[in-house]
Amino acid sequence: WDRVQVIGQFCHSGRVRYRDGLLRLCRSAYQVFASQPTRLFLHGFYIRSSLIELWVFDRSGLYCSEVLDIRGDFVQFLGIIISYQWMSDQDLGKINTIEADMNGIYVTLDNVASFSSGKLYLDSQPIASREGLVGTGTTCYRARMPNSNRWDHVLKFKWRWARDRPEDELLKLAEKKRVWGAISLDYYKEVESTANLRRGLRWGVQRRFSRRYFQQIHENTEDQKQKATHNADGLAAYTEETKNFFQNRILACIVTSPVGRPLHTFWSLLELLQVFRDAIKCHRSLYYDAKILHQDISPGNIIILDDQDEGKPKGILIDLDSAIELSEELEMDSGITGTRPFMAIGVLKGERHTYRHDLESFLYVFLWTIITNCAGNPTETSKLPQWSNGNWDELAARKTLDMTQDGFQRITEEFTSAFHGLKPLAERLRQILFPLRNAEIWIGTDSLPGAIDELYSGIIHALEEVIE
Repeated sequence: WDRVQVIGQFCHSGRVRYRDGLLRLCRSAYQVFASQPTRLFLHGFYIRSSLIELWVFDRSGLYCSEVLDIRGDFVQFLGIIISYQWMSDQDLGKINTIEADMNGIYVTLDNVASFSSGKLYLDSQPIASREGLVGTGTTCYRARMPNSNRWDHVLKFKWRWARDRPEDELLKLAEKKRVWGAISLDYYKEVESTANLRRGLRWGVQRRFSRRYFQQIHENTEDQKQKATHNADGLAAYTEETKNFFQNRILACIVTSPVGRPLHTFWSLLELLQVFRDAIKCHRSLYYDAKILHQDISPGNIIILDDQDEGKPKGILIDLDSAIELSEELEMDSGITGTRPFMAIGVLKGERHTYRHDLESFLYVFLWTIITNCAGNPTETSKLPQWSNGNWDELAARKTLDMTQDGFQRITEEFTSAFHGLKPLAERLRQILFPLRNAEIWIGTDSLPGAIDELYSGIIHALEEVIE
């Protein structure tokens, strides 16, 4: 998949429905983007008997040409297939930002004094990538200077929604306000946009598979299968118009430092506790000093720093993609924000995101890290997968039960013997975050200044007691 240039799907049999063949093409596109995470777009074709549609996939979605009957114009069909062979890397959707020489792959950074040679070499494999066809496609590489063997930087490619605030603005604000543990923004450039990639194209409305089409599938007759596959109207015959609008996405290249280790690579219980304590201190400084709310506390957004001097953080928060300034809170309707298993109960219920919700997410990350014990994902018998499966209301109800005293005990029973000593700490954190009111756990937020400081201090103090 890492060498694929163009994808195709052939359906010679009338027994294959239109939607099924298209989904197979989409699965192929998914594999290509997963193996080539910096790809800008991808060409594809879908042949059904003698009919062909030309498709293009990018981070804003997928679109196709009108249907061409190969029997009616074989010369044009042949020309299309041959044209794929003559396309340049740029025509095929390969990014020209990444180049290679005898020392490895690199990006050229323009107008940056700290990178005197203009080059920044990348590790051969990304350290993190977000799979999927549509969306941010976030991909991160370790990076180094040409004259160094140390991977001192992280380079991130991300397709942000054009309406979202650029991440560099919040990173600069955090640095300006001297946030404790803030990462350094070393470079930022917007490289491309899906609006530019699609320039010059004639657009119709966005479409989805129609209810009538699904009714056809349900009735499941041979004649309808034949019709669904060979209808010369193509996509329009099986879909209906929607009110959805095109979401332009902008590809940003971001270089930050320092480079840390993933949370699941902690070497000892002491290091794990120190990392959580310092990450929460980072969150507190971000909230108090820069008036920024992170909104996406998850294992992937906490990293471990090695060889830190006394007084420096051993764990920090990264990724301000979902963060907002507190002054924007009342003006913006950001919807439900976060990583599903770690979302606070109030967030799942649609409440406005608060500092306390982020602290609640820290508890879920703490439990997840201990129970999975470096495995990444919980076992099938664990209760943790239930934090991801279901709609928002179901997840909120499930977590509410799990955070009661009895429900939480069932969660901590999943701690392996190596982590049994952390059960009292986990229970203490639960009590701090979910105090009893009228004999029920309270999931609300107290926004009085004294209450905010008390909650942060209580959690940090509970961790420090075990550390000492």
